[in-house]
Amino acid sequence: MGFLSVTSLVSTAIVLSPPVALIAVVLFLVRLRRDRKWKEAALDSAFDALTLGVLALMSIITLVNPGSSGGVELVPFADIAAAGWGLTGLYQNGGNIAMFVPLGALLPLALGGRLASFPRVLAVSGAVSITVEILQYVLDAGRITAVDDVILNCAGALIGAVLTWPWWHAQSRRRGREGAQATRELSHR
Repeated sequence: MGFLSVTSLVSTAIVLSPPVALIAVVLFLVRLRRDRKWKEAALDSAFDALTLGVLALMSIITLVNPGSSGGVELVPFADIAAAGWGLTGLYQNGGNIAMFVPLGALLPLALGGRLASFPRVLAVSGAVSITVEILQYVLDAGRITAVDDVILNCAGALIGAVLTWPWWHAQSRRRGREGAQATRELSHR
């Protein structure tokens, strides 16, 4: 991804901002109507919309932005080794990791915390990455379909989840206590 791709990505992010903001507002209003606290509704809606925005950007980067060569590499770590440890390898492998860090950071916070665990983040990011690789192959996007990309993407998602772990771990513990309290209140009625 050269300079033109980066400027294209920035332009795409700017174009996607209003729809993502609209989705966040709609989700917020729906959650408010369901008698949710406004702060919780706003945060959940923002995380859900940002996650959708990140998925849209990832789709554009990997599927719309054409590559220069195609092919399939199913041997683990072969593509990583072929890229080497120089600037090209750092650029290629680091890019695969960096692209999934935002997704990994947002997944545990999205969907009301339903994905707030490392195995769930790994499963969802793996499914997204495998889907992207299959689509790159089927759509002949001019990119190498490689198992290494899935490995690097999942590593990036786990790094993102680690970065936000204190926040989502505290949220999931708080939600667990609130759920237990609501269950006790219902059983005492």
